[in-house]
Parts: sequence; structure tokens; C-alpha cells
Amino acid sequence: MRDEPTYKIEIVEGLVQAAARDRRELGTTDVVVALGRPHEVAEPERRAMLCQLLSDDEKQRLERFHFERDRVLFLVAHALLRIALSRHANIDPRAWQFRASAYGRPEIIDSRSRLRFSLSHTHGLAACAIVLDRNIGIDVEHISRNGPIDVVNSFSLRERREILGASVETRTRLFLEYWTLKEAYIKARGLGLSLPLDQFSLYKDNGDTWQLASESPPYENPARWRFWSWQVNNDHQLALALDQSEGSLT
Repeated sequence: MRDEPTYKIEIVEGLVQAAARDRRELGTTDVVVALGRPHEVAEPERRAMLCQLLSDDEKQRLERFHFERDRVLFLVAHALLRIALSRHANIDPRAWQFRASAYGRPEIIDSRSRLRFSLSHTHGLAACAIVLDRNIGIDVEHISRNGPIDVVNSFSLRERREILGASVETRTRLFLEYWTLKEAYIKARGLGLSLPLDQFSLYKDNGDTWQLASESPPYENPARWRFWSWQVNNDHQLALALDQSEGSLT
């Protein structure tokens, strides 16, 4: 049996306050998670500098938000992504160009780039994950979010039993852990809402490691996938899903 690789997860903060100058190449087992928070860019001057990094399309999307808090969060998230990518490539943050796949997953247009990324943001936090040559998904949620029963009922039977069988005190936390893991997996697959939430399950094995199980065909090889889940400063739930098979985006 082949040993699974050991991945190194690097958590980077502060990039939206001061663009990273310590450029370095990523290794094949490196996973970078960059975090940014709206309060880090309270000064109008800093916001204006970050806005200059965005594309014309991103600036137009920014202006369409009705509430200031949503504009700031969008700005932090998309500037963070550009700065974080440039930390691992000799490319100006303003020069990155993106496109959406058939199912809406954002991708780097330049096919020569080996960098793969995923972006997520919620109240108070933006996060992006960056790796080489592999599909990755990230999802973050604020822990104050409630777990509505109608959403839980769209999960697999195994997951519903686990969540609804938990105590009232732990049910919301457990729901958010499953929800972020499932969202991260869907993002990594790049299939969007075309992948029903009840067609796959996440569960912990005897080693307390998150695993994948397909509930209906086409069956996915669970050995392809690695998952991580943790809380950020007790305010947010964060999950990663990594496709361990190398190759181009699919």
C-alpha cells in the first residue's frame, strides 16, 4: 500500500495590509491558506490601493454591492487572492486574469501556470487556498450561522443521522463543519450545484481523519481526496478539500 504524502499547510495573514515581499516557490505538497479581514483595511487610502489591483470587471462587480460591508469584503477577498498568487509567481498582482469554467469555478487563464486556487468569504473573513497542479476547494463560514433543517435534509442519510442525533448545543457547530467540508469538496470538483449534496458523505474514520464516501454512481475514488477542518479564532469554520491526483483542471 502506497504511503500518502504529508502535506504542509501554511497559514498566511496580513497580506492585504502589506503586500508580501517574500516570494517563494511552492512545493508539490505545500498548501497555502491566506486569510484577510475587512477591519485590516479600515483606512480609505489602503482600500484605494487595493482597488487598483482589481480588474475592470471586478471593479464593476464591486460597485454593484448595495452595502458598504459587502463591498469591503469583496475587495479584501479579491485583492487577497491576487497578492497571494503573486507571492508564489513573478507576476504583478494586477496582471492576473481569470475565467469561469462551465460550472462557474474561477480559474487562471494562462494555461502555463501551475497554480491552482479556491476563494471563499463570509462575514468578517476572506480566505484563499493555493496549491500546485491539483484541484483544491476552500470554504469558510461564520460560526453564528444557523443550520436550517431544510439544508440538513439535503445531506446524505449518514450525515443527517450524525447531525440530527447530536445534542442541541453541538448541532450547529457540527452542521457548519459538514457544510464547509461539503462546499469545499464541491468547489474542488468544479461541478457547482450540479453535484447534489446527498450523493456523497463526509465522515471521520477511526483515526479521526475526514474521509469521503460516494452514495450513488458515478462513484468517486475516496483515496484521491484529503480533507482538513478547523476553526479560525473561534469565529469562523474553515474547510479544505484537496484532490491528490496531479494534472490539469477537470
